[in-house]
Amino acid sequence: MIINKKKNSYGFALVEVMVSCAILSAVTIALLSYAQKGLELSNLSLRQTQANYLLEDGAEAIKTIRDANWTNISGLTAGTTYYLSYDTSTNVWSLTTTPSVVDGIFTRTVVFNTVSRDTNDDIVASGGTLDTGTMQVTITNTWLTLEGSTTSKTLIFYIANIFT
Repeated sequence: MIINKKKNSYGFALVEVMVSCAILSAVTIALLSYAQKGLELSNLSLRQTQANYLLEDGAEAIKTIRDANWTNISGLTAGTTYYLSYDTSTNVWSLTTTPSVVDGIFTRTVVFNTVSRDTNDDIVASGGTLDTGTMQVTITNTWLTLEGSTTSKTLIFYIANIFT
């Protein structure tokens, strides 16, 4: 009896090609998944870094507004949400209640709160005497992620009338 080796080798070659294609497809899908996750993490890192820089920029802008005239800050309503605005023609920062978006991505808000001090001149959460020369500043950057969820970063600090 003669066995047809040629017929059997074609079938085996077809199986080898199919197994190779399946392995190659699985590896390709895994690599694409890793690349996509890497891009998502890179984008997240970029947005968080940008938000941090905008917080620092906002803090410096508040100091600039304070340096121009303390009444620009002391005259604001505590607890109200403000937005930073930069006038490129005069190179002056200002605060407005009109919402603004930075780079089409970030909404940066600024909220001022009054500060009270105890008899030791320490800042206290409640009670004490109102310190009209110091304000608590809360700057928050909010943005949408690629997945559609809202993310935010906040910076809280105190600013004082250093020119009196």
